[in-house]
Amino acid sequence: MRHIKALAIKLIAVLVLSYIILGLFFNYSIGNVLTLTLLIWIVSYILGDLLLLPRTNNLTATISDFATAMILTWFYLANITYNENNLFLVSFILSIGVAIINWFFHKYMMSNVIREKESYVQTNNFHYQTEASEEISPDKSKWKKDNS
Repeated sequence: MRHIKALAIKLIAVLVLSYIILGLFFNYSIGNVLTLTLLIWIVSYILGDLLLLPRTNNLTATISDFATAMILTWFYLANITYNENNLFLVSFILSIGVAIINWFFHKYMMSNVIREKESYVQTNNFHYQTEASEEISPDKSKWKKDNS
């Protein structure tokens, strides 16, 4: 139930942002806005919120969500647009907005969805144990000589 609520919050936030930026400012159709929103929503939830956020921190997951939104938006709009708009600018503006939303959404995720028992081991918490011996090289005088 926690994940369903988080998915709904993220879907609504990304859909409203995408509609404002893509629909109102750059005149993309609601079908294109909805399709792109669903792509960004699913990929960033799985990659940024479920895989990276528990293992790293908010900044790393937000940068990942920015890059994911930038790549998905750029490739999707490149396939449906005939050079009406500057695709990099549109993708960059939408990605900045998605990153800002996800910065706050990650705080919600850490406090309400991801619990302490679900957190993963940090990569810098490993404690290695090594073996050591007193001698660096063997003492040949202590070897038994074969008298055969």
